[in-house]
Amino acid sequence: MSLAGIACLVGQGACAQESVAQVPAGAEVDTEARDQATELARDNMPVAWRLDIEAPEALARLLRGYLDLARFQAEAAEAAAQPSGSGGLGESALSALSALSSAAGLSRPGGVEAEPEPPAGPVTQGISRSELRRLVVSAPEQARALIEAEGYFSAVIRARVSDERPGEPVVVTLSVEPGEQTLVSRVQFVFEGELDARLSADDAQARALVEALSASWGLGEGQVFRQSEWSDAKNTALARLRADGYPAASWSGTSVTVDAEARTARIYLVADTGPAFAFGDIHVEGLKRQPASAITNLAPFKKGDPYKEKLLLDWQERIQKLNLFESIFVTTDLDPTQAAATPVLVQVREQAMQAATAGVGMSSDTGPRISGDYLHRNLWGLDWQAKATMQLGRELSNLKLDFTSHPWAGRKRGLLSTQVNYVVDDDKAVTTSQRLRVGQLKEGERLERTDYIEFQRDKVRSADKVVVSDASAYSATSQWIFRDVDNQVLPTRGSTSMGQLTAGRSYSALDETGLFGRAYARVTAYAPLPWRWYATVRGELGQVFAPDAVSVPDSLLFRAGGDESVRGYAYRSLGVTTDGVTVGGRALFTSSIELAHALWASQPNLQGALFVDAGDAASRFGALQAKVGMGLGLRWRSPVGPLKLDAAYGNDVRQWRMHFSVGISL
Repeated sequence: MSLAGIACLVGQGACAQESVAQVPAGAEVDTEARDQATELARDNMPVAWRLDIEAPEALARLLRGYLDLARFQAEAAEAAAQPSGSGGLGESALSALSALSSAAGLSRPGGVEAEPEPPAGPVTQGISRSELRRLVVSAPEQARALIEAEGYFSAVIRARVSDERPGEPVVVTLSVEPGEQTLVSRVQFVFEGELDARLSADDAQARALVEALSASWGLGEGQVFRQSEWSDAKNTALARLRADGYPAASWSGTSVTVDAEARTARIYLVADTGPAFAFGDIHVEGLKRQPASAITNLAPFKKGDPYKEKLLLDWQERIQKLNLFESIFVTTDLDPTQAAATPVLVQVREQAMQAATAGVGMSSDTGPRISGDYLHRNLWGLDWQAKATMQLGRELSNLKLDFTSHPWAGRKRGLLSTQVNYVVDDDKAVTTSQRLRVGQLKEGERLERTDYIEFQRDKVRSADKVVVSDASAYSATSQWIFRDVDNQVLPTRGSTSMGQLTAGRSYSALDETGLFGRAYARVTAYAPLPWRWYATVRGELGQVFAPDAVSVPDSLLFRAGGDESVRGYAYRSLGVTTDGVTVGGRALFTSSIELAHALWASQPNLQGALFVDAGDAASRFGALQAKVGMGLGLRWRSPVGPLKLDAAYGNDVRQWRMHFSVGISL
């Protein structure tokens, strides 16, 4: 007796050849078992199919990326692209046919199972009918969960399966009518623990924290409710609570009530803040030769102040800038039983007490040079650092001694400095200067202030040794440096600015003696632009206030030209001409705008730049005549600062000049 059509491969347009088996005479065939086995084998056989998604493109991309049906389709397409070893019926189909024959009780004489012959053409591999049914049944709910995460809570989702036709794949169509997105209608915070108690007592800091949490909440009223933004908002709010005085805070309950008909969502959050933490005693470990006061005097908090994580991070950064320690690690023991006085532990490893370096260099402003530095990190145990710097060059030589105290109370530091300079300008004039400075530095969050008194003496000689300027002065200066940038070494956003006010009395061997004042300001702004361009804009103004007959030391006057001034002109070449020699002017103006872009997307730190500079230094503002320089350059954003190489054309001198420098200038 023959059994025809045991395994018809749906969707391939051909059936396997009839598998014939001889049934011994007198044997009975269980028809019901045979039919069940046939149906089982048919369900377990692979079927060719495809998935069509009818939905707005954004949702269709989401479903194609995360729906199980879409994942199986992608895997099937990838498997089909792989070369087949047999070129015939796949293993899953062969196994199904073998199982069918066994279940039907058919065998060859002698008990050898009949082996089905493969069809003439190859069969496309896929999942079984039973697995496809399971995936189709679960697809609408899975799709609903995915699009609800995007704020669609009233979507209509349908799944359709086409009839099986020879030669055609089964088409599964998933249609999505998303409706309108659900908007947040209300956000309500409830607090438990110490924060609740302080709010009840109308504590100002507690109110400010709650207001800050509400203002920074990432899923506010009127916004589309999305699952990802809901999770981010909760995490951000909890991190804010933990960082601003309540490190043991946790969510004791969060819920979202969605009205699908009104398309609104109400958010309700309950935060158990636990106790309020405050800073306690500071313990320092790892000191050998440096005083603990160098660390504790920098602390931006005192015992009893509310705990804030940012204060610890800022403190650690300030300690690192002291250049006294190789490593610094600031931690707190966030034990709720010690919340009222949380101990702070600072672990450090000191650097070597002394260090010396030597080097060679080259600058387009001052030519080749050799240099040497010597640093002592605690001179004679007086809690002062000492640094000696010597530079010898063709156009600039100097010797500088700087003494800087370890931090005093209030984050202040003492300064003592002396310097001798020898400068040869582009017109071969020689300027020698000496100065002695005593002052105090105070560091803030972003503002750094330095106040100092200074004695300064300068002498300018022409190439034929004629003294053009010879003046000295006693003065007092206040200087402010403000930094608000995303990165102090490689800024791309924000600004830096510096301002100086000076008052003093000058003495001169050539001109009159008298009082003078000086004001100077420099601002640099950084901004990212569309299409991955970056802009840098700089402006500089200066003015000396004194009668014309009163001489002022040249180093307190102004000159322009060079890498960080007006490119296309020699260093310090723009000023006032006296007896054929360029000297400093009493008025200064410079400006610059630069656009930079990565040369290759794969190398974002290598950039090309276009720039225009303009400026001048003169005896008064009315005499300023902007000298323009323009050009192009290369930028490499190195770990120590930007390396710049520029080719600039000076319009007034009508020549090209190369400029290169490392680092940023305030």
